[in-house]
Amino acid sequence: MTNGHQLINYIRAVAAIAFRCRAVRCYSSNNSHFYQAVALQHWLCVFALFLLPLPVCCLYFECESKTDSMAKKEQEESMVAVVAAVTPAVPLGYRQLGTQVAGHTFEASNAAAVGLLQDVGGSEEGRSEGRVFKPLGKPECGLREIQFYESLAAAKSTIAAAVGDVGKAENAADNDLALLAALAEHVPRYYGQRKLVVNQREHTFLQLEDLTHGMAKPCVMDVKIGKRTWDPLSSPHKRAIEQQKYVMCKQNLGLCLPGFQVYQQEQPSGKTILIRHGRDYGKSLNVEGFHQALALFFNVQPSYANVRQLLREVLRQLRGIHSWFKRQRLLHFYASSLLICYDFDRLSNPSSQQNGYHHEPPATPAIKPPDQWIRVRCIDFAHIFPAADAQPDENYMFGLQSLIDIVESMLQR
Repeated sequence: MTNGHQLINYIRAVAAIAFRCRAVRCYSSNNSHFYQAVALQHWLCVFALFLLPLPVCCLYFECESKTDSMAKKEQEESMVAVVAAVTPAVPLGYRQLGTQVAGHTFEASNAAAVGLLQDVGGSEEGRSEGRVFKPLGKPECGLREIQFYESLAAAKSTIAAAVGDVGKAENAADNDLALLAALAEHVPRYYGQRKLVVNQREHTFLQLEDLTHGMAKPCVMDVKIGKRTWDPLSSPHKRAIEQQKYVMCKQNLGLCLPGFQVYQQEQPSGKTILIRHGRDYGKSLNVEGFHQALALFFNVQPSYANVRQLLREVLRQLRGIHSWFKRQRLLHFYASSLLICYDFDRLSNPSSQQNGYHHEPPATPAIKPPDQWIRVRCIDFAHIFPAADAQPDENYMFGLQSLIDIVESMLQR
């Protein structure tokens, strides 16, 4: 723009000088022919002053238009490149987990950063098997998590073989195996490990149950439990960092909110929208804000008749987990979370039925049991350690009881 303006200003300056010369010569001469020549010079000056800049301006704006077009094209190509960088290269039959609300994720600037995956039809029938693939973190953390899941699977298998019913095993023997087998009910199913190549690198994944499988509009919340979120092996630096996170909610409630997603209906249009909040939102919450966030997540409003059923079922499952923690003296859980999931479609339209991910209204409506569309499970076991001196896990139970109290208060409104 600067060069174009300089050119136009130069032309106008030359024209102005020519005008001055014309005026001087007109006053100093009486020759009519000379006057006519000067008059011709006058019109040439007019042309120089007003008309000549027009094609120059046109040329300038044409150049500017081409420059803008090229810049816009480069910006679009850059955006496409960024999208391509964010989208990971995953094996056929897999994709990023769309309902992930917290934890490690894929990063555009770091090909080694890997998030959760889900299967999208890897079975012979071409249907999803309802599994989530969680990448192992640091070697020592990954090993602890593998050992935890495999110890649960072994305990469940052993008790089932001995008693024939895992539900009765809890009362059949008050021992470590019975306790671990009872915990399996509150943990996603474990299907072993699988190696997958993601972004041209091989990674080991845990195969876990997808708790949102079969839900049309899954609402998902990750709640980290406990005042203390650092394990006994953490460095002083790590402890200091953890103590500064989610300070208000963690110290008062023993709870953190790394993220959640929830479907809601806009009023008065009735249009369904998806709301997502991440860790920055959770870090900004105080105690009152945490209550409000849970009310938002559970869609606590009079327009949904099924809200009370939702809260009662969540409360039932939370109490079951709390009962297990009151009995056990085996393990202490650090930086572990509860994943709460429910299907918004069941909340807003409880008579609707679903086959996989497709709605098929039946001839005779049949309502699914609440635990089929409402699920609360313990997750994230990379920081589990043996209980020192067989002490109960007071840190975890404090946070869990706070969550129970909040849900009870919503139910009593």
